[in-house]
Amino acid sequence: MAQPSKSVSEKPVSETVGHSNHILIVDDEAPSRDLCRLFLETDGYQVETSDQAKKALALLSVKRFDLILSDLSMPDMDGIELVKQVKYHYPHTDVIIMTAFGSVASAVESMKAGAYDYITKPFPRDLLRATIRRCLENHNLKREISMMQNELFKKDRLAAVGSMAGAIAHRMRNPLSIIQMCAQYLEGQLNGNTEHLQVLQAIEEKVKTLEQLTRDFVEYSRASRIRKAPEQVEKLAEEVLKNCAPRCKIQGVEIYRRYQPNLPPIDVDADLIREVMTNIVDNGLEAMKGAGKIAIAVELDRSSPSLLLTVTNSGSVLSDDLQEKIFEPFFTTKETGMGLGLAIVRQVIEGHGGRIQAQGDAKTNSTTFRIQLPLATKP
Repeated sequence: MAQPSKSVSEKPVSETVGHSNHILIVDDEAPSRDLCRLFLETDGYQVETSDQAKKALALLSVKRFDLILSDLSMPDMDGIELVKQVKYHYPHTDVIIMTAFGSVASAVESMKAGAYDYITKPFPRDLLRATIRRCLENHNLKREISMMQNELFKKDRLAAVGSMAGAIAHRMRNPLSIIQMCAQYLEGQLNGNTEHLQVLQAIEEKVKTLEQLTRDFVEYSRASRIRKAPEQVEKLAEEVLKNCAPRCKIQGVEIYRRYQPNLPPIDVDADLIREVMTNIVDNGLEAMKGAGKIAIAVELDRSSPSLLLTVTNSGSVLSDDLQEKIFEPFFTTKETGMGLGLAIVRQVIEGHGGRIQAQGDAKTNSTTFRIQLPLATKP
């Protein structure tokens, strides 16, 4: 069992543990429950309470808690059984057991069940603070390590795909060109045989689809090779809008732009950033399936030292469950394509040291892509 240090630091808990940590207090005695809640809320934690262990499990099924502070003796389920249930169903949630009738046996049993620590009532506030601080520091560290491992795994996977992409595309291009030339040659020899022409046209159509896939592979491979130079992002945005204007006119889509005056140039790969914006605009036009609006804005981001680029399209709302999935390689909601377009977009933005997010807004029936690009190149 973890032992409290001999001298408890007076440093505020909020300076060592984030306010975002969510704690659940489970105790059938209202005075003890309310006092713990007062202590923890004073330290800036988000706190909820339950007077029964079964109610606590029901809360855990709909909310995430980082830590549970539970009494040992409760009428519906004791604290040790609660620990077992929590560690089985919610292994990333820690539990600290507290009791007015402490014993070595119950302490050992609690720790064997998976409790982080065990404290005896009545306990001084500083002991409670120190125990919770240690627990949450450990919890937050494990969470950060897990996030870093996931990010490294994702980058390794993307790098592996990128390294294969160029070679695959190169190998595919020559056979596809030969197939297309053969189909075109035969087409000229058929003398109007409608049935055979339809077969050859189907072959050519599929060849075009495969050629598009090879281009996607090439772009995905290229996205990892970034060549930066100082550029005005609003000028790049204007070039993209100019190029897509004919398609917008045909589709009945209005174009809006908003560029903050006197924006500084930033170090970017102009070709890749243009491709990023083109990809997002094209996705928006496809999602509209008709008339609508496209808006691009470039401005300084007040929340960080970065440039903020937003692209909004009307007529479609990205659901919450797709906000991350759309950037994953090979994920697509379309009937055709490999789902590399937005994966390339994220790879390019992250390669520039930036961030990209996508969010739908049901109120305005729109979806917005929000891109942050650093003002200065990270060392």
